[in-house]
Amino acid sequence: MTKFAAIITVMIFSVAGFASAASFRDCFDCPEMLQIPGGDFLMGSPHSVTQAEKAPPKRAKRERPVHRVRIATFALGKHEVTREQYAAFVVATDYHKAGGCKYWTGTRFEIVTDKDWRNPGYPQQDNHPAVCISWHDAKAYVSWLANKTGKPYRLPSEAEWEYSARANAGTSRFWGTNPATACIHANVFDLKAAKASTFPSMTPHNCNDGFSHTAPVGSFLANAFGLHDTAGNAWEWTEDCWHKSYKGAPDDGSAWIADGRCAQRVLRGGSWISLARFVRSGNRSKMNTNTRIYRNGFRVARSLKRKRSQ
Repeated sequence: MTKFAAIITVMIFSVAGFASAASFRDCFDCPEMLQIPGGDFLMGSPHSVTQAEKAPPKRAKRERPVHRVRIATFALGKHEVTREQYAAFVVATDYHKAGGCKYWTGTRFEIVTDKDWRNPGYPQQDNHPAVCISWHDAKAYVSWLANKTGKPYRLPSEAEWEYSARANAGTSRFWGTNPATACIHANVFDLKAAKASTFPSMTPHNCNDGFSHTAPVGSFLANAFGLHDTAGNAWEWTEDCWHKSYKGAPDDGSAWIADGRCAQRVLRGGSWISLARFVRSGNRSKMNTNTRIYRNGFRVARSLKRKRSQ
């Protein structure tokens, strides 16, 4: 099979309990995409969940009110964008932005000028998620990808992200509720990492996932939609401006831009250094759009044309 044929070949996979979905690439070095079936879901977390996770009241409020959202069929990256894929963008566009990357020095977070996606402060391989990525960096990548392919690539909305991460699971994590079983599903702050950690007050997941920092994308079990690493590995940027709660949130799956704190954007999923209560489908975090930190990356979304009714 030629390289070109391999690119356009549609591969079919089956997910237990769900209809099969198609994966595709729009170019040789593009992220592999999965078609996410449309549907509706309850976005957010009830009091019973945030209480069980011991989320502080201020953070628990971020996940409420629980509200029903309708999601149209779209495509989402099967994996987080890798260093290799991000490097292709940098080479093609000569994209270089100064500013360094926030790194934990052992006593505090500092912006270190010689840290960036090439050197986040720990060893990585090309198939690890690109980190030290700001929201603006992620936007630049998806804009390049859209121009390169002629396809509507973008960042996912927060609602699309949560819907996809949950994958029809009615539990706080796509595999269930128990954080101690995380290590076959996600790269998290585990027992091994805790022994070498400079965060002595952090309680690790009660398991070992085999990685001290980021892991190659796809190293852990996928969720029911076939997506990997929607929990742990790297925090993921979404399109949405930050809002303190879901009061007034759209119910159509679109990114929530109006009346928000748009100098800050929403991050989802937790990372390799995250506490258990952060590695949940409903957990929300935020960060300034120009901030780079050694645990933040992203995955891409793509709008799909709707079929005309007959």
